[in-house]
Amino acid sequence: MKEKFVSLVEQYKDEIIQTASEMIQINSQSTQEGDLAQYVMKKMKDLGYDEVVVDAYGSVFGTVKGTGGGSSVMLNCHLDVVDEGDVSKWKYPPYSGTIAEGRIWGRGASDTKGTFAIQIYTPIMLKRAGLLPKGDIVVAGVVCEEIAGFGAMMQAKDNFKLTDYAIVGEATENDLAIGCRGRFCAVVTITGKSCHASIPHMGKNPFDFLGKFLVELKTVEMGKDELFGSSTMSVTNIASSEKGTNIIPNEVKVYIDYRQSSSDTEEIALAKIQKVIDRCKIEGITVDLKPLYFPLTTYTGFKGEGYQGEPPFSVNADEPYVQLCKKILEDIMGRTIQTKTWGFATDTGHYAAKGVKCIGYSPAEIRLCHTTEDSIDINMMAEGTLGYLALAHVLANEEK
Repeated sequence: MKEKFVSLVEQYKDEIIQTASEMIQINSQSTQEGDLAQYVMKKMKDLGYDEVVVDAYGSVFGTVKGTGGGSSVMLNCHLDVVDEGDVSKWKYPPYSGTIAEGRIWGRGASDTKGTFAIQIYTPIMLKRAGLLPKGDIVVAGVVCEEIAGFGAMMQAKDNFKLTDYAIVGEATENDLAIGCRGRFCAVVTITGKSCHASIPHMGKNPFDFLGKFLVELKTVEMGKDELFGSSTMSVTNIASSEKGTNIIPNEVKVYIDYRQSSSDTEEIALAKIQKVIDRCKIEGITVDLKPLYFPLTTYTGFKGEGYQGEPPFSVNADEPYVQLCKKILEDIMGRTIQTKTWGFATDTGHYAAKGVKCIGYSPAEIRLCHTTEDSIDINMMAEGTLGYLALAHVLANEEK
């Protein structure tokens, strides 16, 4: 099987490189992914996918149907990229997709267009080589990952095209990622009664509550797990309803960044903060606590609310499917494959919460994501293509 996979990689290497370059040339910042979505749909249809659909939010899903009886597998990347920043700091123009120095350069090369090009070709390579597995393979390009994980969040909420397994293409350097801390933003709204600062007894100052609250917040016991250690919680912003310095404000908003280990779900974390609020009660002052959502309109015109963060995800390295993935990669590559964690939030938490068995795999390098050196190594892409063929084939042949 290894020889067949190696031959396929060599056969399709140039097409995959060209596809990655062309996708990088399309500026697809969050909520502006329409042109890239059209490109991906055409590419999938031209390659011969059995089904290509776009959901209401703009995410693209291509399906290659298996022979029957196997587990379904999703190969997942996101369509959007972050802003290019200072163009003068780029070695090659950020939307050039330049192929040079053994790499493909440009915004999104490492996060995640280089990997997505591999994913798009993976099921077609297997099908054309007569190696189609039993289970269906769904290739998903989701929208608005960079600003809210919105595409994956809505896909999971709608139970749309969810699969037994998911391989998420965030950067792993061709190792396997088995977890990421989650993140959400808690908003504490403290409402008192505004008055002139010269007569404070006529009002109810929200800052009186805030002072007690900030001190008590430090006493919260953070959740821990073996993979990530302790969760962290940081007050990152405070906003007053009044701009003047001689007014006791009517309202103060406090924003708390909560980085979650797997033991601190949003529900648990909010309950911990609520207990602090309850301990700090002051008569005449009301306090509201909720996670931060913000208005978002996708390129399809859908108006929704983006979630400021993504849920945590972790799986034990000894889990059978993780060990299966590790073994097949080591057999194919002839080297040790590491299991490690992502240092940033990913879409895996949305899928794992729905029972999808997730893992991360990509030839991209974490150190290059969101930088002006954004690029992907072509030799690592070749190895990553070999890995994707092996992973998709073995997981989709698992019995249901």
